[in-house]
Parts: sequence; C-alpha cells; structure tokens
Amino acid sequence: MVPAQIVEAYGHAADVNDKPEYFRLHRYRFRALLAAIAQEPAHDVLEIGATLGQFTAILVRAGYHVDAVDLFPEQRAELWQRLGVNVRYCNLDEQALPYDDASFDVVVFSEVIEHLNASPLGALREMARVLRPGGRLIISTPNQHYLKSRMRTLADILLGRPFESFKEFQRSMRLVGPQRYYNHSRLYTMAELCWLLEESGLQATQTRYVDAWERVGVEARRLLRHPFRVAAKAALIGLGLCMPQARSMLLAVGRKPGT
Repeated sequence: MVPAQIVEAYGHAADVNDKPEYFRLHRYRFRALLAAIAQEPAHDVLEIGATLGQFTAILVRAGYHVDAVDLFPEQRAELWQRLGVNVRYCNLDEQALPYDDASFDVVVFSEVIEHLNASPLGALREMARVLRPGGRLIISTPNQHYLKSRMRTLADILLGRPFESFKEFQRSMRLVGPQRYYNHSRLYTMAELCWLLEESGLQATQTRYVDAWERVGVEARRLLRHPFRVAAKAALIGLGLCMPQARSMLLAVGRKPGT
C-alpha cells in the first residue's frame, strides 16, 4: 500500500481509545511524514516524541522497526508493549539520546521542535549522531508564516484582543515541570529550519510547505452541516495553492553526509 492508504487503513482500524478526533486533525501530517520516509529504503526508525502513539502505530503498520523517546512513556506503556516498540524517557533540552552512534536510518522529529525551551541545536546534533551515514532526519513543525495565524493575529491587533484567551492563559500558567512542554516555545520559518539542519551537520535535501491543517474539515459530508466553515476552509486551501509559503506546516529533510 502507498503511504496515504496505510494511514487511512490505520484510521479505519483505530478504536475509540486511540482518540479518533486526534487522528482526524493530524491525518494529513501523518501522510506527509510517511511519504517522506518512504521515498528511500529504511528499516530502523527513531521517533522523537511518541505522544499518543498514533504515528508510532502507523510506522509499525508500514513495516519499520521503531524505537522512540518521549517525556511521558509510562502513559501509553500498554500500547508500546502491544506494538513491540521500546519507548524510553528523554528530555531533549537536558539529555543526550540514549542510543549509540549510527543506530538509525531515519529520525522523525514531528511537531516537537516548537516545544523545546532551549536552542534545538544540541538536540539536532544528537539526532545527527545517532543517524547512520546517508540517514535522514525528517522534521515537521507549524509554519510561522501560516496565513490563517497571521490573519488571526492581525484581527487581534485591530480589535484590541489578547493573543491568547484568558482560559488558555490560565491553562498555561498552571503547567509545571515537564508539562511545560505542552506549550509552544517559538515557531520557525523554512529558512530557519534549513539553517538549523546545516548547523547540526546535516545537508538540507528537501523542503515542503504542506497544507496539513487546511484540509481538515473540508470533507464533502460536512458541506450540508457546516457550509460556511467548509467554504472558508476551501478558500484557505485555494490561497495556499497561490502562496505555498503561507501553508500551515513545514516539512524539511536533512541528510547525514556519507553513504
């Protein structure tokens, strides 16, 4: 099966405990990541930040041998056992990755870099270390230039509103310890991602602007129930076709020199 079919097959098979709403919101991100991995042969994959385990399960379904690190591996211990995936604790801001040099063909670093408190260069150099020569680091992160976010910020300025709701402010202030990583530290541009890859000793070999979030909710079955919302989303997709650099997600691939 092609990557999109593997992702959708997982979505149809997932039960209610696998949070289907999360899958609906992230399915196009999963598709883009799996397609990037599948462009070249690979066997051993390290996932940085396994979170709910949905993409971890998709990687296993696609036939990869998967290891992972996470801040809260104990929360999904039963799933890791069922998948046969060894998930270790690691705080990238403070610790080296618990793997030997040249252990993996691919490292997946998806929707994590924006949560780090420290400069990501140390973590990226660790990922480069555990890659085999010729191996790839695949990063995805929200686009700082996402048109919808820029429009919302402009509206907040014009209407004199705060950039985050009071409810979100309260939630953020109550987070402690590793929970603080639930917040975004900063967003990146594609030029910044490529610079980070080069600084960490990798060659930026591929960049893509992906409409991962715009496509959520534009399904035909929603048209009668939410016509204006679907129309607004469709318009955003259309603008993304004209201005790809304003799409919602950045995807960059860095290759470790050597063969």
